[in-house]
This record gives sequence, structure tokens and C-alpha cells, in this order.
Amino acid sequence: MPKGQGNLWKTAGLVSIITSCIVGGTVGGLFLGLWLDRRFETEPAFMITFLLVGLFSGCYGMFHIIRPFLGDDQDDR
Repeated sequence: MPKGQGNLWKTAGLVSIITSCIVGGTVGGLFLGLWLDRRFETEPAFMITFLLVGLFSGCYGMFHIIRPFLGDDQDDR
């Protein structure tokens, strides 16, 4: 394997994890919200709420994934 290829695969893997974290949280929240809206006939209240919760949780998970790469993993306690 050429010298820079290992780093390229690590970067591609990290981008894949970040993308799946954000998309998975958002799509999961969207589907849960749509299902609850159909069940309780409250359109679009649950969809909007869980879409935002899914987006927030995806971004929160992404932050925890990339934090070691930012150099901010030292405890200041």
C-alpha cells in the first residue's frame, strides 16, 4: 500500500461515520415523528419535534466522534 493510502482510508471511514450519524439521527427522528403523527392524528407536531431531536442527537454524536481528532480530549477537571 502506498504511503498516504492508510490515512486516506481512515479519513474516508471517519467521513462515513459522521454522515451516517447525522443522516441516521435525522431520518430516524423523521420516521418516528411521522408514525406518531399518524397514530395520534397530530400532524405535524411530532414530525417537527422528532426531526429536530434527531438532528440534534446526530450532531451531538458527531461531535463526540470527532472530538479526539480536534485535540480537545484533555480533561480540565
